[in-house]
Amino acid sequence: MKYRTLSPMQKNQIVGMRKAGMKCKDIAEVFSAPYSTISTILSHWKVHGSVESLKSQCGRPRKLSERDFRVLCHAVSSNRRHTLVELANLVSVSRTTVRLYLHELGFRNCIAPKKPYLNVKHKADRLAFARAYESWTFEDWCNIIWTDESSFKTGKNPRQIRVWRKAYEKYNWDCIAPSFKSGRSSVMVWGAFTGFDKSPLVTIPSNKRSSSDFVTIVYEGVLIGFYFLHDDPEQLILMEDGAPVHRNSLPVQWRCTHGIEKLFWPANSPDLNPIENVWMVVKDLLKHHSRPNSKLEMIEKIQSVWDTISIEWLRTLISTMPYRMQAVIAGGGSTRW
Repeated sequence: MKYRTLSPMQKNQIVGMRKAGMKCKDIAEVFSAPYSTISTILSHWKVHGSVESLKSQCGRPRKLSERDFRVLCHAVSSNRRHTLVELANLVSVSRTTVRLYLHELGFRNCIAPKKPYLNVKHKADRLAFARAYESWTFEDWCNIIWTDESSFKTGKNPRQIRVWRKAYEKYNWDCIAPSFKSGRSSVMVWGAFTGFDKSPLVTIPSNKRSSSDFVTIVYEGVLIGFYFLHDDPEQLILMEDGAPVHRNSLPVQWRCTHGIEKLFWPANSPDLNPIENVWMVVKDLLKHHSRPNSKLEMIEKIQSVWDTISIEWLRTLISTMPYRMQAVIAGGGSTRW
């Protein structure tokens, strides 16, 4: 005799009848089902507290046990630079299997971002700085003169060049990236901006990078005019990092003589200076130009990119300062900026 399959609702009814005091034999007659079926349903309900069938695991058994999972997760968390070979040997599986399990755990093998090293003192200074200025408004940050120097290398293209070619065209002249034995040199520039204006770009010659030269070329050449052309220069505060040319007695004396207040700045904290984002964009845009092979050509290209930077975008960078302060307070280490 063939019996129909009982639905989940009928199974719940069976449980209800049993709770009401009915015998299994009587319940089986009501549903026209074997006594053993009713008994199995009730036994399952007593053990699991439900009449639903347990889901069985599909597919092949997992190669790693729960313990292996924990070992793998601990190994990656304790040493982020483990290689796949080392991890595979640790749990005795293939590199492909380790990669799949790590992806399942949420780990991806990524290029580590380069950030300045921060020791205990650096972190403490950054935290003190962030807490001192966390209440500043956007208008307050707009009154900071954000300054910095940056170096650009000529005759060097760090970007990998991709070309469309066939297998036998690898060394065709239009499929290679030519390199040069000489001609590489650096160009250093200085720039500044506030929430209202940006300064002219200053090129600092390689043979004039002493403190006295910096005062003559940057302070006397551009900064003094950029500072006093503002409607209310007394509201402005100069931001400079801890480079030796900023800390020498000559620059300090010049700033005191002209009454220019300088903002305390924690060491190794370029991520808190929005002008660093400007230099990053300038260098990124230069990658899309033909590679300059002379200083003069490099200076012209940097100047052309600097001229395209709008005050609106600079104000957008300044508006991130409260978030940078919050990020430092939350973690104390390097931020994403």
